[in-house]
Amino acid sequence: MTTRQAYSDFLKRLKMEPPVECEFSVGDIVTFTNEYGVSFPGNKVIGFAADDGFYGRFIHLDKEAWWFPVRPAELTLERKASESR
Repeated sequence: MTTRQAYSDFLKRLKMEPPVECEFSVGDIVTFTNEYGVSFPGNKVIGFAADDGFYGRFIHLDKEAWWFPVRPAELTLERKASESR
């Protein structure tokens, strides 16, 4: 299986609604700040895990490690999906 196929299959399993209330939606553009304080701007929310049972991590981004969810507290909203440029 190619990485592209694995990514495509993974996207099909993600939820469109978060498992717990949060300010983020699929398509939002966010800055991800890791636990060391390094920020990565311009990431897109691609979906949500089924629950927040992984230490509060449930938001998936279009970053290199798309399979590893992040916590809402690690994100800063840049632009809502509903806003146009």
